[in-house]
Amino acid sequence: MAEVSKKRIIKAGLIGGTIFSVVVLLVDKLMGRDFSWLRLGFYFVFGVLMYGFLTYRNFKKHKK
Repeated sequence: MAEVSKKRIIKAGLIGGTIFSVVVLLVDKLMGRDFSWLRLGFYFVFGVLMYGFLTYRNFKKHKK
């Protein structure tokens, strides 16, 4: 069984986390909330971790 590429997981996590945080930022703006660097940082870290984990799990599932 081939090893899962860590570069692809990190890249997918960063791209997914960035898109997630931008979408949440836009939704916050539409709902009238003020901009917060702390909230944006939390959403970015959360998105990167979740998208990275989901990508890793997806690659592992398809390698079987």
